[in-house]
Amino acid sequence: MSAVRALNCAVSNKLSKLPRQWLNVFPRRLSLEESISNFFFSRYELVIANEENEKQVSYKTRHKVYCEEMKFEQKNAASIEKDKYDDRAINCYIKHRPTGECAGTIRLVLPTEAGLSLPLEEKCAEAFEDGALLPSSCDPTSVCEISRLAIPREFRVRQMRSKILPTEKLEKIKQRKSTPFNVEHFPYLSIALYLMATSICQHLNVQHAYVLMEPKLARRMKAFGINFNSVGDAIEFNGKRVPYRVSPNVLATELAKPLQGFHKKIHNKLYSALQFIENKPTHTTRSMQKPLRVAQAA
Repeated sequence: MSAVRALNCAVSNKLSKLPRQWLNVFPRRLSLEESISNFFFSRYELVIANEENEKQVSYKTRHKVYCEEMKFEQKNAASIEKDKYDDRAINCYIKHRPTGECAGTIRLVLPTEAGLSLPLEEKCAEAFEDGALLPSSCDPTSVCEISRLAIPREFRVRQMRSKILPTEKLEKIKQRKSTPFNVEHFPYLSIALYLMATSICQHLNVQHAYVLMEPKLARRMKAFGINFNSVGDAIEFNGKRVPYRVSPNVLATELAKPLQGFHKKIHNKLYSALQFIENKPTHTTRSMQKPLRVAQAA
C-alpha cells in the first residue's frame, strides 16, 4: 500500500508540472452543481427589469401565460398583463440567449410607507390560521410577496425535455441513491426564478416572503429543498391555492446540495444589478436607476 501511495504521489507531482494546455487532455469531471450552472448559463441570461421596455417584457410574458394560455385573466388589445401592484414591485425575468425570448418571469411585491397591504392578504386574509402570521402583523420593511411566476408553454416543455447532462453521466447519477432529486426531469427555469427572487429578498433583508400557490407546486419545490410553509387554508383562486411563507435566508441554507452552488452562481451574477436596488422596500417606486441586464454565459 505504501508503494501505491508513493506512486500516486509521484504521478500527481508530475501532472502538476505539466503545461496547463496539456491538462486539457485530461479534463476534470464536473460535479452535478457545476453541470447545472454550466448548462443554464450557457443558454440563459438573468435580467432585473427597471426601465419601461424591460418591464414590458415581463408584462407581455404574463399576458401570454395568464391570459392566452391559462385563461386566468381577460385578453386585452395591448397584450399586457399588469395590475396595481406592479407600481411597487420588482420584476425580473430569464432571457433565452439564442432567441432573445423571455423564458420566464417573476415579481416581488413590496409594502409601502402608506401601509398598503400585500395582494395575498387582500385576497385571503380570512384563510390565515393565525392573525400573527399575516404580513400586516410584521414590520413592513421585512416582508414581500413573490408572485406572477409565468413560464411560456414552449419553455415549460423545453425545461422538461432538456437534458442537463450527457446520457452516460445521467444514467450513472440516476443509479445513485444519494442524488436528492430527479435530475432527468429538472424544472431549472422555475428553480432559477425562485432563486432570483431569493437573492433579491436577501439583498433587501426580507425576513418573510409570502406566496399564494398550488399545493402540488409547493410539494414539487420541496423535493429541491425549497420549503414553502403553509400559513393558512386553501382557497379557490384560479384553482386551489394555499398561502405560504418562507424565510429567504433559511431557504438558501436548506437547498438541496447540488442547488446551493447554482444559487451562489445566480447571486454572483446578480451582484452588480442588486447594488442598484435600495436596501429599503418602502421606496420601491424610485429604487432603480439604470438597466440591469446581467448574467452572461458562463
